Amino acid sequence: MSATVLELIPLRPAVRSDAPVTLDLLLRIVPPALAGTPRRPTLNLGLVLDHSGSMAGSRKMDHARKAAIYAVEQLLPEDRVSLTIFDDTVKTLAPAALAKDKQRLIDLINRVEPAGSTALHAGWQAGARQVQSLLVPGGLNRVLLLTDGLANVGETNPDNIATDVKRLAVQGVSTTTMGVGNDYNEDLLEAMSRSGDGNYYYIESPQQLGDIFQTELLGLMATVGHRVLLGIEPQAGVRVVDVLNDLDRDPSGRLMLPNLIVGMTVEVVLRLHVPPQREAADLCGFRLTWQGPHYGEQFCTATLRMPAVGGAEWEALPCDARVQERVALQMAGRAKRESSRALEQGDHSAAEQWLAQARQVLSAVAQTETVTQEERDLNDVEARLHAGDIVACAKMAKFQHYQRSRSRTP
Repeated sequence: MSATVLELIPLRPAVRSDAPVTLDLLLRIVPPALAGTPRRPTLNLGLVLDHSGSMAGSRKMDHARKAAIYAVEQLLPEDRVSLTIFDDTVKTLAPAALAKDKQRLIDLINRVEPAGSTALHAGWQAGARQVQSLLVPGGLNRVLLLTDGLANVGETNPDNIATDVKRLAVQGVSTTTMGVGNDYNEDLLEAMSRSGDGNYYYIESPQQLGDIFQTELLGLMATVGHRVLLGIEPQAGVRVVDVLNDLDRDPSGRLMLPNLIVGMTVEVVLRLHVPPQREAADLCGFRLTWQGPHYGEQFCTATLRMPAVGGAEWEALPCDARVQERVALQMAGRAKRESSRALEQGDHSAAEQWLAQARQVLSAVAQTETVTQEERDLNDVEARLHAGDIVACAKMAKFQHYQRSRSRTP
């Protein structure tokens, strides 16, 4: 297996010797390529399904059952799995065990029917305990939480719930959240996934559940690094002005990145303030650490070193089109997030202005396939706004910002 590589791509190939500059920097984290048949990590999954009364609508429960069955069918005999359901109470239908009797699990899933309210925190907590009870060292231990409603029974404070999720993540149990429809609290589910070193999915239609479960499981099977942290060490008077991805930080200030997946590059866009440099200098150091499924903690480093030139020569230097594109994508994502916040405050005019700003940012760069797709996504958000579907518009805009901030590319 090859090594993980850190690539540093500055907007311009030099800084100035006679004046400070603002320098955008694209950092690309390229996971290792696997030779031959990849050895996937052992999975330890806690399936946690909301079966409250609202899951009866739009055949949500039917699709949730099918998605959960798909997940069970992908497991190997050495994997672990548990099944927990919740409405206003919590039931563990199948305690954590080796995934040998799949048919029994499938039969249990098929008998789940919607009823009651939503004890979301207690359901997640019960599922997490099952995963923790058979923790697989070197494997991937994850809770998959699916819900369509608000936490309205037991613990409902988002900060308290996210804190509990974070505590389990530090102990090796990650959490992915899946929100179906438009009645759940997306801020809570996104906070849980961020704190839990997992993923968050907005599922507008229950018909999408099968594809989302497939995406999540394929990602888990191809994961080569989790608990990924990026430390940034500015030098020579350099300051980090902004991290355009809007990533969370750990207590020591390191950026918390998504899992490393085979074939998927993670990109981070930074904005640096660089004072005048008399000569070529090391401007910033980077240290990436992660937990590998089979190799324990690993790390790699890189240093941004750049020459210094005079003002006229610097102005004539070409700008890197990739960096310009990635900056535009992140700024468009931020504009979508602000649009969502404006909608939550009832300010539809401001929401439209933020979406217009996103479109303007995207129109200012080369129309690559990635930019065109971002514009299509923006069209979807605007279509819901113009149709008066404010809740769906806000959820979609916020979810697109979340996806862009994590910035995985093939």
